[in-house]
Amino acid sequence: MNRREQTIKTVFGGNEGRFEEAYEAAAQEAIQQAVSWKDIDLSAKVLPDLETQTKDLIEGYLGYLPHPSAGLRYEPYLRALLLRHQQGGLSEEEFRLQAEEHIKLIRNADVAPYRDPIYSPSQYDHYRETFVPYGQRVKDRLARFLGYEPQLEHSLVIELWLRNMLSMDTIQWPNCLTVVDYKALTIIRYREILLTQGQAAADASPFFKQFS
Repeated sequence: MNRREQTIKTVFGGNEGRFEEAYEAAAQEAIQQAVSWKDIDLSAKVLPDLETQTKDLIEGYLGYLPHPSAGLRYEPYLRALLLRHQQGGLSEEEFRLQAEEHIKLIRNADVAPYRDPIYSPSQYDHYRETFVPYGQRVKDRLARFLGYEPQLEHSLVIELWLRNMLSMDTIQWPNCLTVVDYKALTIIRYREILLTQGQAAADASPFFKQFS
C-alpha cells in the first residue's frame, strides 16, 4: 500500500472522492497563499527598520499575524504610513483611518481561501464522522468567545481546523483568546457577513478584535 492509498484509508475512511476533494482544496489554498519574489524584494527594501512595528500594528488590529502572502504586498505602504505619522505628517486620526483601511485589505486577502460560499456534502459528512473526540470542545470554545454558536455553514472548515489543532499534543489552549482563536473568529465573522450581506460588506466589515 503506497502513501496515497494509506492516507485514503486511514484519514478519509477509504473514500477516494473525499480525498481528491481535500487534495484539490489544499492545492488551491497553496496557490492563493504563494508569496511572490517581487513582494519579498519590495518588502525587504522599503523601510526595513519599521518591519517589527508594522507587524505589531497589524497584530494589534487582527489579534494574529496573517499568512505572509496576505501581508507582504501591503506592509511597505503601512511602513510609510508609520514613518509619516512618526514625523508628524499625519494626525493620529488620519493615521488610524488609513492604517485600518489598509489592514482590512490584509485581512481580506488572508481570509480569501475561505470565501467559498458552499461547503460540499462530503465536507459535512466528514464533519459529522469526525466529531468525536474534539468537536464539542471546539464548538463550546467558539460559542464562548462569539457569545453564540455559529451556523455550520459559517464555521465548518474552521471547526475542522481547530479540531486538528487540538489533536496536536503541542497545543495547549488557555481560557483566554489566543492568536489561533482570533484567526478562527475573524474568518467565521467574515463568512457570516459574506453569506448574508455579500462580499463588499464583508470586506468593509469591522475587525473582530478591538485594537490594542
